[in-house]
Amino acid sequence: MNALVRYDAARAALSAALRVDEVKDIRDKAQAMAAYARQAQDTEMVEWATEIKVRAERRAGELLRDMAATGERAASGGDRNASSHRATMAPTLEALGVSRDESSRWQKLAAVSEDQFEQAVAAAKEVAGEVTTAAMLRMARAAVEQDTGADEPEVEPAPSLAAVLREMTTAIRCLKRARRALPTKAGSVVVAIISNLTRIRETLSRGEDL
Repeated sequence: MNALVRYDAARAALSAALRVDEVKDIRDKAQAMAAYARQAQDTEMVEWATEIKVRAERRAGELLRDMAATGERAASGGDRNASSHRATMAPTLEALGVSRDESSRWQKLAAVSEDQFEQAVAAAKEVAGEVTTAAMLRMARAAVEQDTGADEPEVEPAPSLAAVLREMTTAIRCLKRARRALPTKAGSVVVAIISNLTRIRETLSRGEDL
């Protein structure tokens, strides 16, 4: 119940936040909470903390995008000879405490449609038990690629990362069930396969290279 209360409070705070620094503070706290939860092996807290972190990054991306469009922040490589007081005083990414890489990644999250984002969040929680920025971006990119190739039936679209992770999870569960009926020697081989598949699944879910 406490975890649910904290989750709802964080979602409410994100909805109410109108400044990048407010959203970034929520994001940083969620990241710290996720790190603590992993050490404590609190899977429920890992799940909601990582979700809040990515939601905060998406919200920050929306704000950064809108601020650049309205001149409320200085765009990277912007016109330094701008004469207006507003353009001169507009904060840079550095002043906002955001790196260029973070700005790029967060605005990519913001560009994902609401439906695709929610589907990716649900898939990441179901398959990996946590939500990572890299995994979300990969899932979103896969969804966009599938949408783009919808009019080209001769080319079969590659499965999304979420689908691959789901298939791997199903395979691991089947192997675990089958191992019980196998002789000891064969069972040990299956255990090794399960271990390797689990490691690969966790690596992919975090968006890391194998």
